[in-house]
Amino acid sequence: MPKPGKTDYTMAKSYGPISITCFLLKGLEKLVDRYLRSGPLVSVSMHPRQHAFQAGKSTESALHQLVGRIQKAIDAREYSLGVFSDIEGVFNNTSCKSITLTLNEWKVHKSIRNWIITMLAHRILLTKAETFINMVIASCGLPQGGGLSPILWSLVADSLLTWLSKQGVFAQGYADDGEVLICGRILSTICDTMQTILYGIEQWCSGRELSVNHNKTEMVLFTR
Repeated sequence: MPKPGKTDYTMAKSYGPISITCFLLKGLEKLVDRYLRSGPLVSVSMHPRQHAFQAGKSTESALHQLVGRIQKAIDAREYSLGVFSDIEGVFNNTSCKSITLTLNEWKVHKSIRNWIITMLAHRILLTKAETFINMVIASCGLPQGGGLSPILWSLVADSLLTWLSKQGVFAQGYADDGEVLICGRILSTICDTMQTILYGIEQWCSGRELSVNHNKTEMVLFTR
């Protein structure tokens, strides 16, 4: 499907691939999604600052939390340095290796884990343009429009949010978008800390064969 607002529709990135699957597979995905939410995610819940694909959360809840943090810092006469980033093509580039590692960490039952990996690793992608047809087997990625794709990516991204929280910084996630906010009174210290955090994010992405989209990354200093 063509993405709105693109200036050049001769580029592949100007289109979003949509997975059209049969009702039987959709039903199985719904059952597995229910198993994950009522099983592994009950004993170990997802990070509370993941606002995508979670009941009772939305972009509004994420924005409310962020603005509250910034306002609190301003009232205390502190700087707030925020970095807003986007992990490039997560639904196209997430590897089966990353999914396998994540499902193991969440202690998903072996039979369910094997079914998910087999489904992802044996997808056939079809490209048709006029009389030209090309078929390939997908080597990575999560089906866009797939019933399991949102929760699978949320499970992968959870480890990044957990790591960021352990560093003592405020971080949020919304699907493939994320933001880190560091507050304090000494700007040079804040900047040094942010640089360390950004390096850690880069290392996390590298370990999962992903990358941050630099064109969609913004840094904002909130201060009076």
